[in-house]
Amino acid sequence: MAFLLLLHEKLRLQRKVNKLTLQQLRYSSRKERITKNISRVQKMYASRQTQLESQAKMMQSQATVFFQNMSGLGVNSFNPMNFTGMNAFVMNFMGNMLMNNGEKIQMGENTIDAFSKDEVNNMMNEYMTNGGSFKKDDKGNLVNYTEDQVNAFMTAMRMGQMQQQQAQMMTQQMSQQYQNNVSIWLEAQQAALEEEQDAALAPLEAAETEMDLESQSCEAQLADAKARLESIKQACSEGIKDSAPTFGLG
Repeated sequence: MAFLLLLHEKLRLQRKVNKLTLQQLRYSSRKERITKNISRVQKMYASRQTQLESQAKMMQSQATVFFQNMSGLGVNSFNPMNFTGMNAFVMNFMGNMLMNNGEKIQMGENTIDAFSKDEVNNMMNEYMTNGGSFKKDDKGNLVNYTEDQVNAFMTAMRMGQMQQQQAQMMTQQMSQQYQNNVSIWLEAQQAALEEEQDAALAPLEAAETEMDLESQSCEAQLADAKARLESIKQACSEGIKDSAPTFGLG
């Protein structure tokens, strides 16, 4: 009778072990799906963070180009192979100053006639072609222009370069101000995105925690059932030995 009870308990424990083992496998499968979902959400928000950073950099770069072009200091205004200090900004300023709307130009106590557009262009070409100077004859006298014209030209160039420096400073200030604003915008966008990510992850992480607790409980029950089953198996083996006939050999 005792052996039959042990056998019954052994079968019951075996069914329990099988059930808990299957349950443990299901927990593992569910946990894997939850972990994959968490990883997918994290990757998605990491990608959006990267997109935000790229967008901010692009906005800052575009703004810098915009401010430079607006001030006449864009990439097309400069020739890196020109070593005379001339560029589109300075040349435009000089042209306006030397042509002076057709009115005479005051040069100290003297006045000179305003330059024509062709005269301005010709002087600029000669100045740049001649390496930052004007052609002179063997005696050192100017060939194509008067001393007053050259003085007016050089004065206009110096003033144009000063205006360029001021424009560069203003452009840098506007660009820096905009970059600061974009940095503030990016920080706010990232904070909002992080909050959104936390909200998306919260139920998944809660489910993962709950699954871990259930899996741990199942694992503990399974370990206990396996230990008891092993003990019952041992008892059954002993019971079989004790009940075996000895045929008078005992």
